[in-house]
Amino acid sequence: SNIKKNRINRGRITIMEGRGTTSYATDKPTYGFSTATTEFDDALISRGIVSFEQAMIAKGASPQEARRLAILKEGGDGSKILCDRDYDEKIKIKAQKESVKKVGDGYDYSDEDDTDDENDEEFLKKYRQMRINEMKRKYQRYGEVIHISRPDWKREVNEASKNGLWVIVNLTRSSSSLSRRHDEVCDSVEEAVRELAELFDEVKFVSIASTSAIENWPVENLPSLFYYRFG
Repeated sequence: SNIKKNRINRGRITIMEGRGTTSYATDKPTYGFSTATTEFDDALISRGIVSFEQAMIAKGASPQEARRLAILKEGGDGSKILCDRDYDEKIKIKAQKESVKKVGDGYDYSDEDDTDDENDEEFLKKYRQMRINEMKRKYQRYGEVIHISRPDWKREVNEASKNGLWVIVNLTRSSSSLSRRHDEVCDSVEEAVRELAELFDEVKFVSIASTSAIENWPVENLPSLFYYRFG
């Protein structure tokens, strides 16, 4: 073989021959451009010492043209290869498109951003209302027994207890009673309920006539207390 020495130095491949040097460097190739490879080029390519693209550059082809020829040799479409200037321009345009939202110190919002903002606003609205309800439940004070009628039941009991508030309902006597002893017991319970309402002012105490709350409620079942929470 005429190859005396193979030297690779930072991308520069130089083949030392008996009479002079063949340079495959991309900046200073040895020969003028030719698309035909010699037996010597083929030997280097087959041994992986240089690539076909490097061989074309060594013959005078530009890097873009060498790349196009390499793709053509592999059966590709060399016409799709862009020169570096075109490629850089495409990258520049892409970067401009990606940064189009930036306007000064702020942003230019797209429709998708508007939708996200609407969703965030709706979420914050619900969260704010939830916190208001919690604060009302935490800081609202009653301190007394509230007398209600049947039409008030849903609002004062079911809806009031929906957010976790305890509502105590005391069913009181109507006009009729069983006995004096029964009246004394009912009076004692009503007095106890009033005292508890003053003591636990964060709990809602309501009273309603038994026959108004529940039709045909047996008088012998009095006194009766109902406890409501979460509706």
